Amino acid sequence: MTRVVLSGVLMLAQLVLAPAFAGGCSEPSAFNEIPNGASATREQMLSAQRAIKAYDNAVKAYSDCLRDAGDTSNKANLAVDRLQHLADRFNVELHTFKERNGAS
Repeated sequence: MTRVVLSGVLMLAQLVLAPAFAGGCSEPSAFNEIPNGASATREQMLSAQRAIKAYDNAVKAYSDCLRDAGDTSNKANLAVDRLQHLADRFNVELHTFKERNGAS
């Protein structure tokens, strides 16, 4: 009986404390600086690409942190969704940039 109660207490503590530990996970700052492909320079596009890659790494680290902390909320999925939206926007502008500069 004591083991059952102790087991229940440990499970309850895990549920209560996991979100608190997940609080140590810092969500990366949103990156929204997508250059306009119709007027951007090559360096602006490369700079944005590097920033998106860095943001991608930060989102992965954030997601890993939440997973390791036992966080079962939707925070990681929301961060990945924001990243995907950003990448989609960048790809549209990159396509425009390439068309403008004669690349296929």
